[in-house]
Amino acid sequence: MQGFKPHLIVSIHAPYGVLDFDGPSVPPSRLGRLYLDQVGIFPGSLGNYGGVHKGVPVVTIELPNSMRTPLDAEMRQMWLDLLRWMSGNLEEPGRSGPARPSRAP
Repeated sequence: MQGFKPHLIVSIHAPYGVLDFDGPSVPPSRLGRLYLDQVGIFPGSLGNYGGVHKGVPVVTIELPNSMRTPLDAEMRQMWLDLLRWMSGNLEEPGRSGPARPSRAP
């Protein structure tokens, strides 16, 4: 984190089926069908270290099941929702103001 200096960390886990967030900015309310349900800050977690101690927003996508990858349409919607949130809530490196994220794949 010190060398790369990320502006956002996205972590993918399972099986809670929610969207979690730790950090200094306003969290996204949803990504695809996953709604924000902040599960709390746990010692030793990436959200605690990145979001609280380093001030880097950490979006944790908690998939409902580790045995099933979301369908392509579900993944695309999550990606589009994340890009939309990023464009209004993260500053672009070297500039003040919102970032302009790359297009969805």
